[in-house]
Amino acid sequence: MSRLPTILIAMAIGATLAVGCSSPTEPGPISASLPAGPGDGTVARMALPRAPLGIAVADEGFAYITQPDHGFSGGTLARVDLKGRTVTATIPVGRVPSLVIFNAERTRAYVSNQWSDNIGIVDVASGTQIDTIPTVGDPFALALSPDGGSLLVTTNANRLFKIDLATKRILGSIALPATSHHILMAPRDESLLNLHDRFLYVATRDGGSVMEVNWRQMTVSRTFTLGGRPQDMAFSPNGEELYVANEVSNVLHVIDLATGTFTNIPLAGGGEGLALGNDGNAIYVGLVFAGAVQVIDRRDGETVRLIPVGGVPREIALDYTGRDVLVSNEDGWVDFIEPNDSLVPPPPPPPPPDTGYTRVGLSDGALGVAVSGDIAYVTRPYANMVARLDLRTNSVTPSFPVGNVPCYIVFNSTGTRAYEANQFSDNVSVIDVATNTQIATIPLTGDPLPVAISTDDHTLFVTTNANQLFKVDLATNTVTGSLALPATSHHLLTHPNGDLVYVATRDGGTVLEVNWHTMTVVRTFFLGARPQGMAIAADQSELYVANELSDVLHVITLSSGAITNVPLAGGGEGMSLGADGKLYVGEVFSGLVQVVDPATRTVVRTITMGGTPREVATDAERHHVLVANEGGWVDIIR
Repeated sequence: MSRLPTILIAMAIGATLAVGCSSPTEPGPISASLPAGPGDGTVARMALPRAPLGIAVADEGFAYITQPDHGFSGGTLARVDLKGRTVTATIPVGRVPSLVIFNAERTRAYVSNQWSDNIGIVDVASGTQIDTIPTVGDPFALALSPDGGSLLVTTNANRLFKIDLATKRILGSIALPATSHHILMAPRDESLLNLHDRFLYVATRDGGSVMEVNWRQMTVSRTFTLGGRPQDMAFSPNGEELYVANEVSNVLHVIDLATGTFTNIPLAGGGEGLALGNDGNAIYVGLVFAGAVQVIDRRDGETVRLIPVGGVPREIALDYTGRDVLVSNEDGWVDFIEPNDSLVPPPPPPPPPDTGYTRVGLSDGALGVAVSGDIAYVTRPYANMVARLDLRTNSVTPSFPVGNVPCYIVFNSTGTRAYEANQFSDNVSVIDVATNTQIATIPLTGDPLPVAISTDDHTLFVTTNANQLFKVDLATNTVTGSLALPATSHHLLTHPNGDLVYVATRDGGTVLEVNWHTMTVVRTFFLGARPQGMAIAADQSELYVANELSDVLHVITLSSGAITNVPLAGGGEGMSLGADGKLYVGEVFSGLVQVVDPATRTVVRTITMGGTPREVATDAERHHVLVANEGGWVDIIR
């Protein structure tokens, strides 16, 4: 949940609340004499509220688990008795605690208090936070040097810092290409490649790389370029290989540290948390967007189990026996998985794919889409262009230049003008539709992403990563008002009544109902997780909100504010109400579009699109729905 400037959704889709925040202290070699639960076919589950996240396990049989609560309250650490699987203490720390680690003696714990901009020092004997270490930026990942004298920490200043624990003084830092959510100290065993005295591995999440850092000299030795979004890491038992879970590429990277080459093991979804269990023979990978844990036999790379735990599995750690694993789940629990546990038998084969769509290729990724009459505009963020699509022939006519990283786009009611947010140009393009040219720009504070227009075409609404909603007078192209938001918004929707605009505060977990004339909040709907695309019922009685992490479609009854949920197969992002009265939801991590009947509140159709479905728009005249896909195409659903 970085508070850095929001980058293009493709780059910042995981900038959620502390996405992936713990790498517990690496255990020593695992003894075969340790007890191991045989697994009885079920996963033991312990309720733990306030969105548990980071885990650190002590050999004495207890664990510290962070409870960030999405920033809605002061953060806490839960002390969990691993034998009894009960919470024995709750320790107040800073705001949004993320990763937690113990020192070697388990006398101290260190927790990254993300929104307090400090590291909390916890005295284990008394169960209290006794001191803090200020940080430059929001701290995230933590590791201790082998001698216990230095703390390594990354923050959203995109730096790795080395801190002397005796003086709390920064000894050095390294610039990173992107924020890191996971770091890992090399094994301490001198027989394991002799790396223990030198190297720290830093996964630069949105940078798509893992950096091998000499932590003593604070220099980069090697960079492994993996692409996607590298998250948690673990070493093979002999220290010769580094395993890296990738949240976007849906693979587990296996890096040969001697040669620097890597191979990939397919995952059934985006991987975040990672740990080795069952005497080091099994790799447990949390599939954060799929609600599952994938278990891989390390020796042959074959998947042996796929455990559907539901919710949002985050971090994974070995329990004190060295064989079973703990999985924190943002939806409010911790799972304890034994070597042969599984929740359900393998799922049946999927039905034949739905082929009721036409695909129009683009040379690069598509993000925003808007329809007016016989044309659609599609933004091409990697080319800094907008494509014009002829809906009568399903063909792309011209593409024309706009600003840097064009994102969402909207037409006025007559189809004579379009307004498109240029994220890295910090402005909105004013497009003349007759000539397909940018004729003016509207400067803004911060990087803009969503745009919406009032029903009378006089006012444009835009949010930026300054966490502000701006209203713009389109007669003068000037900002005439603003409203502070609790978090960056990626989607806006104007109410047909001409008075209200709805703002989905993505990482804030809310939708704000705003009177845009006075720029005041009328109501706040608390949904949790990550609200994204919205639509309103034809009779204006209900507001529909896709949730990217909860895997549900929220249905808000506007008269009462009551909320009900429709389960989805994956996280929803873009959404549109079709001419058939059905809701079309793009599921960004699963490559699906699901069609929901709002009358019955059930999914009535699932379409496998592949790629990364982004924004969705309705072609009412032809009863089609358009889906922009970051994979490089637009699908037109019939």
